[in-house]
Parts: sequence; structure tokens; C-alpha cells
Amino acid sequence: MNAIRARDTARGIVVRDGNILLIERFRGELHYFSIPGGGIEPGETPAQTALREIAEETSLNVSLVRQVLIMRDGPRTHYIYLCTYVSGEPYLPPDAPEAQIYDPYNRFEPCWLPISALDSSPFVYWEPLRAAIINGLAKGFAAEPLVVSASTSR
Repeated sequence: MNAIRARDTARGIVVRDGNILLIERFRGELHYFSIPGGGIEPGETPAQTALREIAEETSLNVSLVRQVLIMRDGPRTHYIYLCTYVSGEPYLPPDAPEAQIYDPYNRFEPCWLPISALDSSPFVYWEPLRAAIINGLAKGFAAEPLVVSASTSR
């Protein structure tokens, strides 16, 4: 039997008017926010994935500025890009893969969250990135991507 390997992901930090674009997630009893993005498809670069996934999950058009964070989680790597908002309003398109699995206990809701609310908003799995995102947005991200480690226990 072949083991299923978790895919690496690419994600984007998008800021507009003092707000950050996030996906509000409801999974069973869990409620948390995540950075828009998803799995890297064969033949895609992480940058291409970040653009595709942000458009798929939020309907926004963005442009990439540069990679600012990397989160290592066991065998999986999450590439995080700083992005510039171009156009659109966040909503989950009906043809998005996340919309296809939507039910009251598994919801994806793209939204703008005030940056000032990041400290008090639940991040669960993405918790290791919270301080790096807050610090980067307040003081600027370092020239080289900051590497953050995540616990593999969930």
C-alpha cells in the first residue's frame, strides 16, 4: 500500500486598508482563520500556486511581491508570499473546490479581518505563523524568508 504524501502548499498575505485577507474556517467544533492558499499541483511553482489558490478561494486578483515566510511542518512546507491587492471582493465562488465540499460543519468564508484583530483571532494550525505575520506587517518582512517550524501534532 502506498502512503499518501501531504502536499506542500503556497499561500498569500494580502493587506488592504488596514485589513488582512483570511479564510474563516468552521470545521466541526473548530473555528479559526487561515491564510488563503492550498496544495501545489504537479508542474506548478509555489508562486503560481499562491496566485491560483487566492483567486480560487477568494475571487480576488492579487500580484505577488515576494516570498516572506516558510513554515515547515514535518515533511510538508508552506510557502507564504506577500501580495498586493489588485481588485475584487472576497467571496467563495460556487465552482471552487472548497465550495464543492461545503456543508454547515465544514465552511470556508473569505473575509477581511482588521490587522489589529490578529492577536485575538483563533489560528489553530496556523498559530506558529501569527507572531511572524504580525511582526512583518508592523515592521516589514526581512529580505530573506523567515523559516518557522510547526508542531506536527494536531
